[in-house]
Amino acid sequence: MSFFKPLVFFSLFIALLTAAKAQLPEDFDLNSPLPVDPDVRVGELANGLRYYIRENSEPENRVSLRLVVNAGSLQEEDDQRGIAHFLEHMAFNGTKHFEKQELVNFLESIGMRFGQHLNASTSFDQTIYKLEVPWDDEEVKDKAFLILEDWADAISLDPFEIEAERGVIVEEWRSGQGASQRIRDQQYPLVYFNSRYAKRLPIGSMFVVQNAPAERFVDFYEKWYRPDLMAVIAVGDFDGDEMERQIISRFSRLENPEDAPERLNYEVPDHDQTLSSIISDPEITSMSAVVYLKLDKDGDETATDYRRHLIERIYFSLLNRRLGERTLEATPPYISASVGSTGLGREKRAYVMSANLMQGKVEEGLQYLAAEVARASETGFSEGELSRVTADMIRRMDRAYEERENTPSSVFAAEYTRAFTVDEPIPGIALERDMTRAFLTGLDVDEVNEVGEAFRNHHNRVILFTAPEAEGYDLPSEEELLAIFEEGWTKDLGEYVDDVSDEPLLKEIPEPGDIVAEIYHEDVDVYDWTLSNGARVIVKPTSFKNDQVLMSAYSEGGYSMVADDEYVPAMTATMLLGEAGIGPFSTIQLEKKLAGKAVRLSPGIGSNTETLGGSSSPQDLEEFFKLVYLQITQPNEADLPKAYESIKNRLSEVVANRSKSPGAVFQDAIEEAFYGDHPRHQPLDLDRLDEMDARLSLEIFKDRFQNAGDFVFVFVGSIELDSFREQVKTYLASLPTRDKEPEKARDLGDRPKSGRLSVDIKKGLEEKTSARVYFNGEAEWSPEERYALAFARGLLNIRMREVLREDNGGVYGVSVFGALGRLPAGSYSTGFGFTCDPGNAETLVRLGLMEILSLQENGPRAENVQKVKELHIREHERGVKDNGFWLRNLLGMSAEGRDFSEILSFEEMVRSFDPLAARDAARKYFDMNNLLVAYLRPEYAE
Repeated sequence: MSFFKPLVFFSLFIALLTAAKAQLPEDFDLNSPLPVDPDVRVGELANGLRYYIRENSEPENRVSLRLVVNAGSLQEEDDQRGIAHFLEHMAFNGTKHFEKQELVNFLESIGMRFGQHLNASTSFDQTIYKLEVPWDDEEVKDKAFLILEDWADAISLDPFEIEAERGVIVEEWRSGQGASQRIRDQQYPLVYFNSRYAKRLPIGSMFVVQNAPAERFVDFYEKWYRPDLMAVIAVGDFDGDEMERQIISRFSRLENPEDAPERLNYEVPDHDQTLSSIISDPEITSMSAVVYLKLDKDGDETATDYRRHLIERIYFSLLNRRLGERTLEATPPYISASVGSTGLGREKRAYVMSANLMQGKVEEGLQYLAAEVARASETGFSEGELSRVTADMIRRMDRAYEERENTPSSVFAAEYTRAFTVDEPIPGIALERDMTRAFLTGLDVDEVNEVGEAFRNHHNRVILFTAPEAEGYDLPSEEELLAIFEEGWTKDLGEYVDDVSDEPLLKEIPEPGDIVAEIYHEDVDVYDWTLSNGARVIVKPTSFKNDQVLMSAYSEGGYSMVADDEYVPAMTATMLLGEAGIGPFSTIQLEKKLAGKAVRLSPGIGSNTETLGGSSSPQDLEEFFKLVYLQITQPNEADLPKAYESIKNRLSEVVANRSKSPGAVFQDAIEEAFYGDHPRHQPLDLDRLDEMDARLSLEIFKDRFQNAGDFVFVFVGSIELDSFREQVKTYLASLPTRDKEPEKARDLGDRPKSGRLSVDIKKGLEEKTSARVYFNGEAEWSPEERYALAFARGLLNIRMREVLREDNGGVYGVSVFGALGRLPAGSYSTGFGFTCDPGNAETLVRLGLMEILSLQENGPRAENVQKVKELHIREHERGVKDNGFWLRNLLGMSAEGRDFSEILSFEEMVRSFDPLAARDAARKYFDMNNLLVAYLRPEYAE
């Protein structure tokens, strides 16, 4: 559907033709279907099964496989609601070639993780099975194909296994119950008004899940799992010809059932009136309003369609920047607000306006939201605004093109999934970049301004309003809500002021320092420099990404260096200074100054360290270094008072109703059980917000960051060393320093209480219990001990999933966590947790504890030892070709004083690891005499 005025559209279309022809091939037809990327092979078998094949070596020796079924919960009959999703679970519980759990066991034995590398999902319209496997072993290849084949037509659907899985499905449903679900269930009938979508949520009916006979599963499987509704997607490090031969030979045998029903697309019908929903709930903590303006889904087959979608994205980006600027005011009208677009099934889409509102400011917040949209439609955006957004969009597309050889296979697999299910074009990044450049170069701002006209449409409109069920929250009536929006459309905000600065990013280039000591670690290709101001810089040039440089810096100290009564100013320091801006620039001005630049930088202060984290394109490194220099030396003090008022106003609204959230109350009770009334372990509430102090936050920030001699900077990525050296000298070696001797975090002695502790909280309306078991204590930190604990955690993850989920059907998922801490003193924190039926909580906790005791007493099972070893080796194999992996490891090893060469010997260490060390770690770090067992039960529980 087009909202362009006819004459304007005609003149702009002529301009489009002129600009596009200047940058696209002469014979490029803007109104013909976009071509398929030449690097992807698309075919269709005689039985209707489609396939997509692409050779891709990121990551090496790995393949992403998908079986996509173009059927989901919409295809269920009334007595099958939930079976499409249930069936997806059954694909992992027995097939022709893999008996129950054999499939998961096989994948884990080759170093893959259930959930990450083996998974599936069901939605309204489709079911997607995902498999990522190593491609360096013939047996693995054959089994991978067998898995896809079995999913297509040989899921066992054993009645016994269906019975066993019913409990797991119920627990998945239970884990999603809460305030968000209650509100969703009331709002979906309006968003999907008079549509099948509102009656076919994929999780389904628990009555059906618990009672449907096995025959109804078989009926759904045989009716909808058929080749004319399927696609096989293969992307990875393989020979494309061989992959195509395998797909043809293995899947051509599939047959469509006789008299197969037509696969229908279900509509979301139009409605003339505005539909509204005004809901309060005792467990939500803030107010919000969302407006849907439903539209017919536009085509996206041609270059003209592609251009239209680009213009929509530009419009939303422009408007969101204006809406975001409002939140930075000293007294903002709302906490946050945004506009965008979303799909509503396959035939409809919607423009969406949303705002998180403040108590007492419902009218003001909603009026400002509507008024900003109206102002954009009436007076439009400026050429300056447009040029910045288009520069950012073109730059993002250029970066994607630069990384075309480094795009993960899973990204391509997801793209081809959409090509199959919703006919999304797949022209390839080269053509997308060319189209983006052609269409955005010289784009007329008047055409972008026209997009907002759709927001004035009352036809097909839905307004959703939610608020806490609490004193002081008066719900507007439907008439009042509509009147507020109507008044907002006419509210005069005046002319938009584009707050830009012509100042250079850095007025004076600092006098360079020097590199006074150098070490080259040849085995890992890492440079280790000491600067004249005492800072240490670790550099690893890589070729993993063409357009990426990552940086992380740290110094010991953090909150530990401030007094207890300065804790809140320390905790909020980087939040305040980050919003105030840097140098002479406000946050708004800085964002505009950096338009078209791929740079990101954020400071942080934690319990024991202060950090800087960021990234840059190689071509923007000069600007990035200037940002680092400014962030440390010139925090924006002038805009700090406004940032303080704005953040405090927004935080006050966020924390005011924190006690209504069952999860927050539960976590606060656990913290209190461990630390009592210790001032550093109290929740951030309205009283604590009064301890905020902008001046003190600034002093703490300067104290923590303006001592370069205390910092280690780590850079990893596409780095040209000669120019990089000069930038380090200029912008890092020139940073101020007080003391070249590194500071040490202070040990404040705030240890969790020891012994056997318990927490039992009754909060929440839903019939579910959250159980958490924690083990805490002192430990002697070492890399060997840390790995032994990680290994023990891996073993327990496997066993607890098998026992609590597969054997007992008592949980949907169980999380086993654990880590050794080094600062300020050696410590450990481990445990496990899950959500379950209130009546099963104690039993399941006992089963979890028994698995820990079994590991402590009997040691690990040999097959699980091998699974964990293979998983760690495969993860490391992939990690050593990733910039983020090197950044984390070099940063950690430098802090721990370890030799970087240990990275290369990791596989050898894993293969020689003695599994009894994991048993010993379980004994040390899951101490049954030093644990806390916590339950969050429903309010009605006796």
